[in-house]
Amino acid sequence: MDLGISGRVALVSGGSRGLGRATAERLAEEGVRVVIAARSRDAIDETVAAIRDRGGEVAGVSADMTTSTGVESAVRTARECFGAPDIAIANVHSPRDGNFFEVDEDDFHAAFQGLTISIALLARAVLPAMKERRWGRFVNLGSGSAKEPPRELRHILGNTARASGVTLCKSLSNEFGPYGVTVNSIGTGLFRTGFMEDFFDRLAVEEGVERETAIDAWCEGVPMRRPGRPEEMAAVCAFLCSEGAGYLTGQMITVDGGFGRSAW
Repeated sequence: MDLGISGRVALVSGGSRGLGRATAERLAEEGVRVVIAARSRDAIDETVAAIRDRGGEVAGVSADMTTSTGVESAVRTARECFGAPDIAIANVHSPRDGNFFEVDEDDFHAAFQGLTISIALLARAVLPAMKERRWGRFVNLGSGSAKEPPRELRHILGNTARASGVTLCKSLSNEFGPYGVTVNSIGTGLFRTGFMEDFFDRLAVEEGVERETAIDAWCEGVPMRRPGRPEEMAAVCAFLCSEGAGYLTGQMITVDGGFGRSAW
């Protein structure tokens, strides 16, 4: 299926690992010229090399995408390498775990900086050019916890800040829809990424069981009975960036194997 975005330019935040990397790889497969922005130079270089080996056009920049300086550096790199981004993927690391009295005011400030303000910084940097061209795709890779915080995890920081990121994107979709720019969020569930593999390692130790046993037990609450594959989420993200998704905006699409119980 041709998504109609070959030759477009995408800036993928957090594109060197996990779901961000899967997204960068999928967009490159569609002929999109991809710029990966992340913090670890080694991971960036490894991902860039892998995409180039498969014939993709890609560049990488080491940048902290939770800061205005980092975002400006990443967008400048995209412009220098390929042109102003037509597609922007907002994706930064999660804040620390903890219940309410295990975190403090500084932790909340950091969570909102990472999960809400970072989206605003990226949007401010890329949306003007999209508006001028009357075409653009902006996708926030978030978490299903923004809609339905799971009782099983001590994620009060992420649950709170991610919800505001979704409403920010909804507001942006209202403002920029008249200019052909779509803005959507993806609420991810459990995927086999490095982050989740580390979580299961810790869980197995805490419960004194084998790692795969811990994974199977956790997935009993997932109707699909397994973790997702990163490429499954990336396929949804690529569609949101496509020509065919031009009338789909202001939404949060949950990709979680049915883990969430809400029908809405």
